[in-house]
Amino acid sequence: MATPDDVLNVERGELGYSRWNDDQAGTKYGRWYADRTGESYYGTSGVPFCAMFQSYCLDHAGVSAPGMPGAYCPWILDAGRNENRMIYNEDAQPGDLVLFDWGGDGNPDHIGMVEENHPSEGYLSTIEGNTNNGQVARRTRSYSCVVGIIRPYYDGSSNAGNSGSGSTSDRQLDVDGWWGPATTTKLQQVLGTPVDGVVSQQPSCNRSAVLAAGDGWEWVDNADDGGSTCIRALQGVIGCDQDGYFGPDSANHLEAHFGIDQDGVLDGPSNTVMAMQRELNEGRI
Repeated sequence: MATPDDVLNVERGELGYSRWNDDQAGTKYGRWYADRTGESYYGTSGVPFCAMFQSYCLDHAGVSAPGMPGAYCPWILDAGRNENRMIYNEDAQPGDLVLFDWGGDGNPDHIGMVEENHPSEGYLSTIEGNTNNGQVARRTRSYSCVVGIIRPYYDGSSNAGNSGSGSTSDRQLDVDGWWGPATTTKLQQVLGTPVDGVVSQQPSCNRSAVLAAGDGWEWVDNADDGGSTCIRALQGVIGCDQDGYFGPDSANHLEAHFGIDQDGVLDGPSNTVMAMQRELNEGRI
């Protein structure tokens, strides 16, 4: 039976690998992935190998995971959301995949595997490929750079059933006035929309109306895909145009919904978001 220890033992056995000490083209993990996929490009020099390293270790341990084997972090994150395998940062366990966002744009740039979680201090101990100048090494990562955590399909594990930084529907939100992935997840659960912890396709021009927005808001220059299903459902509850885009008008209606003076802006932190979080903790909006 494949367990987290099985894959972590494979990863620990790879510690110290350096692409600079590899006397063949590309990397050990890129060549393996090229053979696996039939795409020779991945075996060439200069190809980032963080995701291919994780794919290699999972495969050698006999463990499957969303988006794996894979070489592109955004697709792996999408697969984790689509398969409902996302985990709260605080609930991460050894053997979970963790994706990092260096640019703060909500898109993952790098992937590692959790070796230890330190929730009281807000950081993870990880094993990663393509780090420390092209090595396999242990790293320490703050929760602040985590964009999503995925639980692989270990034998005996149940469906994770939560959001990118979220957990199950009965988990209580922190009433802190910041609208991040956990608040979005709870809102999606209460509204009955698809659950992924993301407010998708929001116009960048509306960002100034949601100063309380944390991670998990997808800001785009050209929002032409109908906005967010979750926001459309929320707009239906608070009585404004259901266009899927959260701007000043939606902020005004949300403020009015909770009896708060309207100014068209959800400050950071926001009393309106706090009011919404309290209601969501009661299973309503």
